[in-house]
This record gives sequence, structure tokens and C-alpha cells, in this order.
Amino acid sequence: MKLNKILALLLALVMVFSFAACDKGGSESQSSGESQSGGEQLSSGGKVVKSHLTAALESIDPKRTSAGDDFEVIGTMIEGLFKVDASGAAVPGIAETYEVSDDGLVWTFHLREAYWSNGAKVTADDFVFGWERCIDENDPAQYASLFETAGIQSFEAVDEATFVVKLSLPCAFFDSLMFFPVFYPVNRDFAAQCGELYGSAPQYYISNGPFTLAEYEPAAMSFSVRKNDKYYDADKIQIDGIDYKVILDPQSAYLAYQNGELDICKLSSELAEILKSDPEFHSIMTGYLWYLSPNVSAKNGLEKANIRKAIGMAFDKDAIVNNILKNGSIVANWCVPQDLATGPDGKDYRETSDINVNVYDVAKAQEYWKKGLEELGVSSLSYTIIFDDDGTSNNVVAFIAEQLMANLEGLKIELKVLPKKERTDLMKAHTYDLGFCRWGPDYADPLTYFDLWTDGYTHNYGNWHSDAYMELLNDIKFGKLAVDVNARWAAFQDAEQIIADEAVILPVYQACDACLIKSNVSGVEFHSVGLNRVYNNVVIG
Repeated sequence: MKLNKILALLLALVMVFSFAACDKGGSESQSSGESQSGGEQLSSGGKVVKSHLTAALESIDPKRTSAGDDFEVIGTMIEGLFKVDASGAAVPGIAETYEVSDDGLVWTFHLREAYWSNGAKVTADDFVFGWERCIDENDPAQYASLFETAGIQSFEAVDEATFVVKLSLPCAFFDSLMFFPVFYPVNRDFAAQCGELYGSAPQYYISNGPFTLAEYEPAAMSFSVRKNDKYYDADKIQIDGIDYKVILDPQSAYLAYQNGELDICKLSSELAEILKSDPEFHSIMTGYLWYLSPNVSAKNGLEKANIRKAIGMAFDKDAIVNNILKNGSIVANWCVPQDLATGPDGKDYRETSDINVNVYDVAKAQEYWKKGLEELGVSSLSYTIIFDDDGTSNNVVAFIAEQLMANLEGLKIELKVLPKKERTDLMKAHTYDLGFCRWGPDYADPLTYFDLWTDGYTHNYGNWHSDAYMELLNDIKFGKLAVDVNARWAAFQDAEQIIADEAVILPVYQACDACLIKSNVSGVEFHSVGLNRVYNNVVIG
């Protein structure tokens, strides 16, 4: 840690302890109507959880975003055919009951009596419209490809309460896909009234889930949702809402937590190390894989596999997780994380695959580097790494850059920190060199990662293509492998080997999120698939 960061952290802690000392011995230091132990006391006697986000939302329209935090917030307000339970399993949501045909190709959903927050009844047509707007070929959702992944051939509203989906092939993870926001319903009449303003403010958004939008504007640094009394399960929701606060700086977020402005606070690695013995400290393993994405189509040397392999093997991942992150995150030498999905043998995918991707090895990295430079006929290369201004990536990327330049002679690295949306826009447009980014699973199957490197996929940032890989993935998704569970699982390992050989991804670590949660706030559910956090069972004591 640099000296100025240490001084900043110490100053923040001194301020924290000063505030804490002032708060002892009386309630005068608390603002009116607030509880320092968590949960804002509303005048009605209700309670609100104050939750921390590290980046402003891109959108609350599931068609317009691909960000995990956005999906978390959307999931507090909209419910799909299925929802996720505390264990992470898919359970019936708006679909009260359902049947699956013997061949697994037809799913028939019978909707429960449910209402939107404006009083309109939730109908099968809401799902038809919500899905149609996401697969509109002239303006598709960022996650429109998931309809193809699921093998959805057609869908229709048989009547007001019956929604039928036909698949081209059986999909073993179809139920878990259905609680992903891109499959949520949208009320046709309301959306028509809103037009382009849909999702831009509370008056342009309605909910059928536990909470409804109270305060919001695009890119807002604070916004709120409140309990939706028209939700069919409203009696089971024990809080009156959630206040979200976007705070980029970790020390500022921690101060806000100490001052009672937050009940849930995400921690930087420095703070996690200091606060790991705090009884309110929690460390949660996530499904997020952090990696360097090389722009294979840049034609600046990164089109050569030898150059990509050299970069991927020339920095010490152990040092990153043990000396920088220090929050339980683990080294990733693979492109599919641990604890994602269980195969037909009952084992986690990582247990069945021993493929290693870009293991730290300076000597081998230098061999690949030399071969790559010879292929290109040059003696030096220069790249820029772009990354988010999230407070943690800075230290990780700075360490990577230092090691790359020290271990690979002739390599120059520049760093460029950007707001998340600007970074993702550049990467989607393939106008970058190296991007430090993450991917969280959309559903509990390895395909949620392997799809990343298929042709035309929005998040195939490096614009990589392989005939062999596409043939294999198409067979896994649509061919004979799609219906042979054992062969399909084995084929994933073949796909991972291609990724490893081509160094399409330069994995760094699987994230473990460290956070503080007020002791009187319980029931926050953390999930590695689909929705980051679920608040349906939260209780403020």
C-alpha cells in the first residue's frame, strides 16, 4: 500500500473513532428518527435497510443493462415466473404452478393472482410483451442471447393466466434462468404510456414484486424502494423498504456505516484486513471471476496467442489475493469458478476439470514473450489497461502492471481508470487493449461462462473467434451433446482447453466479497447466481 493511501486510511479511522466516541452515552448524537444499530425508523413505525452500492446504476430496465447491481435492484421490484429461495434454488414466483412435458420441450405456467403496483392484474400477456421487447431484432436486450441459450422456440399467452413456452431442446437449467431479470414481465399498456421514459423515474415504473420504486433518477447517487402493498406475498415482507446509497470511496462508505447512514457496507481489501475480527464482518464467496480481457482483434500484438499467454503468466496471483485483496478471494487459473454448478456425477465442475489457464510462471512467460515478439518482428509493445473506479481494482491493476513491465522486457503498460459504463462501452465496441473486468453467472451452468467467447456475444469483448470452439459450443447448446448430460459435461472441459490454449481470458481471481452488516439486520441473502442480494426475508430487530 502506498504511503498516501495508508495516511488516508489512518485519517479515516481516526475520524471514525472520534464519531464513535461522541456517540457513546446518549441519543443526542443520533439524528431524529434514526437508529445507529441499523434500520431507519419511519414515522409510521416501519423500518428501512440502508444498503451500499459501489457504482451508479446503468438502468432499472432489464432490457437496458447487464450490470449485477442493476439486476439486484430490479429484482427487489419485479418478480418473474420463478424466484430464488434462501438456498439459491429456483422456486415458483408469479407462476403458482407449472408442468413440463415428458420430453422436456413444453413448459406450461399457471399464474397466481398477482397485481402490479398501479392495480393492474399481472397476466400472461405481460410475459409475452416483456419477452418480445427483449428479443426485438431492431433493438434487442443486452441479454437477448439468453433466449437462444434456453432454446426458446416460441411462447404464448393461452389465456390470461396461462403462459406456454416451447423449447427446441430440453434445458436442464431453465427454471433458474426464469428468475433472471431479462425474463421478467412488463405491462404492455403501461410501457406504451411511458414510451422512451420507461424506467427513468418512479412515475414511469411499476412493480409486481416485494418493493416499488420511491425515489430514482438515472445515474443517481442515492435512490429508494418501498414495500409494495399489492405484492401477493406482502404479508411476509418485514421491512418497509431499502435506501440505496452509491459511494465510490471505501473509506467514505465505512464512515457512512459508522455514522448510521448505511446498514450494509461493502469493504475494500484494506478495510477487510483491519475489520475481519469485527462481529459485524462477513465474507461471502461469490461467483464473480475477475480477469484481464485482451482485445484479440486489436491487431497490436494481442492477436498473437504467445503474447497473450506471456501477459497472463507474468504476474503473481497469489500475491494479489494474499497481499492486496486479503478478503478470502482465491486465485483463478480457470475460466469457470468454483461452486457454480454440479454435474451428472454429483461433483462441482471444478472438481471434474483439471485444466489450468495461465498459471503464474515467469520463465514460461518470458519464453512466450520472446516467441511473440519474433512473430511480430518487434522488440517492444505498449498497452493500456482500462478498469473501473471501484476502489479495489486500482491496487490490483497497478500491481499487475508493475509485474508485467518488470518480467517482460520491452513491455510498457499505461493505466486508465474509467466509470464502469464508459469502460464497458469501450470494451463492447472492441476499442481497447486490455480490460480488467469481472463476470458473474446468470444461471447455474458452465455455459454461462463459455457463452462469453461465442461469435456476436455482447461480452465477447476481445472479439475472439474460433471455428472449433463455435462448432463445439453449438453442439453443446443445440446438437447431440445438448441431450447427453454426461457427454455435455465432458465437452465443457474440451471448450475450456481451447480457451486455455488460446489464452482468450487471462484469469486473476474469484472474488470473495467482504462487508459489514449491522447486528440487528438479519436475513440478507447473498447469491452467486443471478441476483447478488435478495431482501425478501430481511428482519430489522
